[in-house]
Amino acid sequence: MSTQPSTTPDPTWTDPTDCPFCGASLPDPGAGFIDHIRKNDDCESGFDDWRENVVGDIGGEWSG
Repeated sequence: MSTQPSTTPDPTWTDPTDCPFCGASLPDPGAGFIDHIRKNDDCESGFDDWRENVVGDIGGEWSG
């Protein structure tokens, strides 16, 4: 576990058609989000951090 504070943006999950990390409009909230984070390192890093934080809450049900 890192002792360094995260430098990735905090997600704002208010609109599924916008990226919660940078606010960019997404063409599709599902596949469009995945395409977006693959092209944007900061958003992908933010998503990875978010997923790591919630995976313990979801347990075996998380497939992503």
